[in-house]
Amino acid sequence: MSYCTLENLTSLIPMQELINLTNDETLARDVKEINTKQAENAISYADEIINSYLRNKYKLPLKFVPPILTQIAVDLTAFRLYSRRPRKLPEHIKDSYDVAINLLKNIQKETMILDLPHEHPDKEVSKPAPMILTNKGANSKIFSDDVMKGFRL
Repeated sequence: MSYCTLENLTSLIPMQELINLTNDETLARDVKEINTKQAENAISYADEIINSYLRNKYKLPLKFVPPILTQIAVDLTAFRLYSRRPRKLPEHIKDSYDVAINLLKNIQKETMILDLPHEHPDKEVSKPAPMILTNKGANSKIFSDDVMKGFRL
């Protein structure tokens, strides 16, 4: 299961730009469709990056994809698509990529936790420690109160 879809990508990249980014023909202006193979390759790239950060913290594949992971995947995918072109990378795409990587680092370091408690393998709810039992009582003192009175300073 991918963290984002082509439809998610169109929320960040206009359709004609997405067509241009995914098609390698010299006359991409004449092309009217997204090259889904190139788009899926970029989405797979984003999925692998996300999984590499989540692998040791969550059980994969996730049963539910939180919206924050979808946005991270969109930002990583957009970066991958733009980086396929020799022209200068748009500043907002680079900034979004940097933010996405920092979010993944925070998730990995657990300074940011996804709301998926049932997917977190090593954070099981622990049982409270058993109470300490003893065979001693208030009258089992080695030094009685009378003996202790003799040590007044």
